Order: sequence, then C-alpha cells, then structure tokens
Amino acid sequence: MTTFEKFGDQFQSKVIYHIVTDKLFALQVLEILEPEFFSNDSFVEISRQIIDWNEKYGTIPSFDNLNTIVKTKYEDDIERDYLLQLIEAIQKGINVTDKRFVIDETVQFCKQQAMKNAILKSVDLLKREQYNDIYTIVQQAMSAGQAKDIGHSFVESIMARTVAERHPIKTGFDMWDNNYFAGGLSAGELGIILGGTGAGKSFMLAQLAYAAFMQGKTSVFYSFELSEIPIGLRLDSKFTGIPLTKLLLDIDGKHRDRAKQAILTQQSKFESKPNIIIKEYPTKTASMSTLKNHLQHLQAKNIKPDLIIVDYADLMKPTTRYKDKRFELESIVENLRGWAGEEKIPIWTASQTNRDGLDTSVVTLKTISESLAKAMVADLIISIGRSPQLMEQGRACYYIAKSRLGRDKIAFTGEFDTSVMNFTVDEEGFDAETMINHQNQENINLAVRDILANPGGMVSRSSAISELLEGLDD
Repeated sequence: MTTFEKFGDQFQSKVIYHIVTDKLFALQVLEILEPEFFSNDSFVEISRQIIDWNEKYGTIPSFDNLNTIVKTKYEDDIERDYLLQLIEAIQKGINVTDKRFVIDETVQFCKQQAMKNAILKSVDLLKREQYNDIYTIVQQAMSAGQAKDIGHSFVESIMARTVAERHPIKTGFDMWDNNYFAGGLSAGELGIILGGTGAGKSFMLAQLAYAAFMQGKTSVFYSFELSEIPIGLRLDSKFTGIPLTKLLLDIDGKHRDRAKQAILTQQSKFESKPNIIIKEYPTKTASMSTLKNHLQHLQAKNIKPDLIIVDYADLMKPTTRYKDKRFELESIVENLRGWAGEEKIPIWTASQTNRDGLDTSVVTLKTISESLAKAMVADLIISIGRSPQLMEQGRACYYIAKSRLGRDKIAFTGEFDTSVMNFTVDEEGFDAETMINHQNQENINLAVRDILANPGGMVSRSSAISELLEGLDD
C-alpha cells in the first residue's frame, strides 16, 4: 500500500496534530484516512485510536484523551512509554506555519488512494457488467474528503451564539461591552476606530491592546505611523498612571522600574503570560502579505496572538493598484476582514475622516475618508470626536457609528486624557442621530458643550437635549 513515507515523519506528526486540533479537517479526512497510510507503526497506532474513538463517540479525541487511551490499553511498558512520548512531542513540538500545505497534501493523498481503490474494485465489476455499481463507487470516491462545514445550523448551534462560545475580547469599557457589544469583538470580526487627525485613534488602539492584556490575551500591534518605543511608552503610562512626559524624561530609570514591576505583576496573574508584540513598518511599505508573513513568524515561535491591531488601514500598502485611491482603501479593509476570518482572530484598525470630521463632536460615517465602502465590511465602528471645547475639558464624544453586535447610532461623552492614557465612557448615552437630523454640526458642538457644562447628571443632560430640539422645532 502507498503510504505517507515520501513526506517524512515530521509531516506525519503534523497530520495527527491537525486532526486532533482542527475539527473541520478531522471530519473531512477521517472518512478516507486509513491507519496504514502512515509509514511508522507508532503513527499507525495513534491514528487507529483516533479513528476508533471517532466511530464510537462521534467526536475527535483530545491529546489528554489519547494519553488516557494509551495508558489503559497498552500493557507493554516500552510501547506504552514510547507512544506517550510521541504524543507529547506531537502536541508541543509542531511548527504550524505550513498548516495549509499539510492539510491540502493529506486530503489530496487520501482522495487519490480512494480513487485508486475504486478503480481497482471496478475491474471485477466491469467483467460482470455491473455498471451502476461502478458508477456508485466512483462517485463515492470523487465525493470523499470534501469539506464538511455545511454552515451554521440555527437550531443546533444555539449555544455557539452565547458569549461563552464566542469568546469575545472586551474593549475595557464595561458599560459598552455589557450593553452594546455583546461582550466585545470576537474571532473573525473587524472593528474600526474612526477619527480625524489628532483625534486619538492610535491612543484608543493602544487602550484596546491594554484591555486584551488585562484579560490574559496576547495582541500584536502593527504600526505604520508611530515607532515601537512611543507606543510602548503609552502602554507604560496606562499600566502605571505615570504621565507620558515623566516617562520620556526618566533619565535615572526610576519610573522605568515601576513600569516593569506593574507589567510583570499583571502578567503573572495569568497562566497564559499575555504580551503585546509591537511591530513597526514605514508608512505604505507593509501589505497584507507582509502582515501575514510576520504573523506566521510569530506562530513559528509559538507566539499565538489572540488579537490583531493595525494602526492603521489607510497607511497600508495596497496589494492591488487602482487609479482611484478609494478602491485601494476598500480592498485593504476587505482583506483585513477576510484575514480575521481566516485566522479566527478579531482585528481592530482605524480610519481617517475627511475635513468634515475635524474639530467636530459627533463624527458620523458621512465623514469617513475616501470611501464609505470601508465601513460596509466592519462589524463595529466607534468614532472619536474631539472639538476644541471637548479637548479643553479633557473629554471626547464617542459615537457607535455601526454595530452588528447591538444597538448603534448612539453617542457618549467621557474622559479622554492622553497624558496618562485615561479614557472613560459616561453611563448615559444620547441619540446623536436625532440631533444630526435636526441641526448642523455647529449646533451639535453647542449641544455637547451644554451637556458637559451641566453637572446635574442624567435628567439634566436629557433636558438639555430636549430643550435644544424643541427650540429647533419652533
């Protein structure tokens, strides 16, 4: 029988690893995989146990399950210990950067063997002129090994739609996460921070990286505008509360020691040892291929980010050149959304507004730079408005411009202090769309100013808005 021998033992280890860790691949290949395809007797034994388990329980055994099977079924000490060592080596020593190649080659090999066996069986059937049977077994061989993902079953996958199964990564703003974002951005989803020049988009992206760290998650932060050190300093400020200016002028390292201790203390709380990998590329030099290659490099070093941050999409190098710049930007954002789906990782990025988005309080999708189509593929868009009045008070107006996760078209004010990376969101939001439909941008700024100036809280804020709208109606 033809085997995987030509691919080598390392390849065969990867086949087993991906069967155990990738359910869709396992379902696709197990119906056409024979244990004897493996050239090593130990791989044959492990694959046989996986197939037997799947036939008995309808699931794929974990590595822990395989260890238990070996410990209970194999009496020979030498064989048992060797299989246990092999399972451990497969689990911990696999380089996953060539996963697509391994899966493609495995499926192709198994399908070829299935077709070969069908042809051999057909020879005898042909002599007996049993053409219908020939047609059936050839059709079965041709359909064998097809991808088994039929899609999301609405009825059977109810629990998969819960927060516990979505595994969202929180933004760090509890009120938003709990009431508006269904827990945060989840695998395969794309979020965009929208704002004008100097609005604080990069600061907000750093805040999201910090929030992920505080949940025990590792993020990779791609920057095309700021160098790695300033981003790191912003995060130092967030972890310690020390103003950025003091960190920059920390000649004797006093604040540096404090930052180090604060970061290590937080990291030690999690078994996962979260981290933030900051990678800088000069503006317009990094394409999607650049980022994908870097992510594969991280994965090869066993660094598996839970969150990707791209600062920011407008500054990436397009994969395809168009005469019209807006088509390039659309393509970049679409590719980021596709990448999030491929890697099953949430991605946050940012986008620039046009001139209409400068010095305004409520920044809407109408102000998105170059192309509104960039917003079409995003799952969540939060804009930052910082009019001169808001900046003077160290505050901002956050606007949920689009959300596939809950309610949108609602604005919030909150603290926005970049000197110490202190960002908060007030509990009460206001219906910015109503205001926009009734007044021009100047009046919106005045309305927000009145809201901020009135310390009376929820009732007075609502009254301020109502009085403004009534006046406009009159």
